[in-house]
Amino acid sequence: MKSSPRLFALLFFAICPLLLEAQDVATQATPEAGRHSGWPEGVAAVELATESTMLGYTVPVEVDGKEVRLIFDTGAAGTILAPATAKRLGLKAERNGSVISITGQQVKTEFAVSRRITLGQAWTSGEPVMISPLPDGADGLLGVATLADWDVRLDPAAGKLVLFPAGKAPALKGESSLPLAWELASAPEGQEHPKGFQLMNLRIPVRAAGTDIQAVPDTGYGYHFQVSSVLLANLAPAALRAALPGLHTGVSLSGDLVSRSVKLPELVLGPDTLKDLHTDVVEAAPDSSLSRLGVVGLGLLRHYVSTFSFSRKELHLKPLGTVQDVTHVSTAGILMIPGPEGRFLISDVVPGGPASKAGLKAGDEMLEIAGEPLRKMTPEKMAAFKQLPPGSAVKVRYRRGAAEPAEVALVLVKE
Repeated sequence: MKSSPRLFALLFFAICPLLLEAQDVATQATPEAGRHSGWPEGVAAVELATESTMLGYTVPVEVDGKEVRLIFDTGAAGTILAPATAKRLGLKAERNGSVISITGQQVKTEFAVSRRITLGQAWTSGEPVMISPLPDGADGLLGVATLADWDVRLDPAAGKLVLFPAGKAPALKGESSLPLAWELASAPEGQEHPKGFQLMNLRIPVRAAGTDIQAVPDTGYGYHFQVSSVLLANLAPAALRAALPGLHTGVSLSGDLVSRSVKLPELVLGPDTLKDLHTDVVEAAPDSSLSRLGVVGLGLLRHYVSTFSFSRKELHLKPLGTVQDVTHVSTAGILMIPGPEGRFLISDVVPGGPASKAGLKAGDEMLEIAGEPLRKMTPEKMAAFKQLPPGSAVKVRYRRGAAEPAEVALVLVKE
């Protein structure tokens, strides 16, 4: 839910009756009330088709018998629904809670308990969900607490999210393994989480600017890598001094987000070493988790098949052959955020960049890039523009206020 000055950047980030069908096998069922999960007997894997959107990869999920599309978000400790979604589902808050956003700030939210969440043929019952404001266009976030009983594989190339029984995801040729740790989020003061439910904040090791640190693998965060200014001051003080000042780059659960952009000298993620990686720097409270953690976002993870094996505490990464491309890209110097009614608004233009020289301003609405409407464009199509060589001209249509749409050609420069 943050950004850096790259080409056209965005954020980012049933109940069937409770009588279980005969083929369902409860994996965590207990006689006591609480959260239970189940898996279809004799089924090796459950596949969900993903849709690539500007908010991330969405998957079809049934909550209390009604279909919603949730963003697969490993940066969310639990499943979160937008208030309008919860209302449509008939879910009512049962108690207050709190959610820590990726900016290290807290936003108050509410807990409700779903009767059943169904992902293909897999399911959980008695699953607590959080109700909290989300960016426009998001039904909700499919978080780690809902998925942690299974192995979960995101395959961007195949357009699939695949679930396996715990510890049963088959190895892929060419994949590497990173230790996957987590911190358990505490329940609100004076309350307890329901039996079988735990909010999980994930961690993997990375090496940033020559220093080993922990980072959140976050499929709900659209960009490459993020650190706090506190952390970067220790990792690469020269890079921090060269940061672009004060760009308004998006929204988070806790409100508008202002960050800066730097080139991190080096990031080592598993077997891959990325040089001069564009990195977002945000301000974080000194005592927040973000002040000591990095965030590996979907900008990097979309270049891998990622398998989260919670029971084995491992994250497996299989490169899709394009990982190094993220350090060799072009830019038009436009930063955008989703606006009301599915619109895309320029939040900032990079000083001295192509968009700035062409007269584009914060608040302009972006309509088309190279003849393609923004509302229909996927992150993969946007990424293709970033691979054009510097000097390429890309036409964009935009609208300022109530004026008629205008068109301008932006000559890309090296990021």
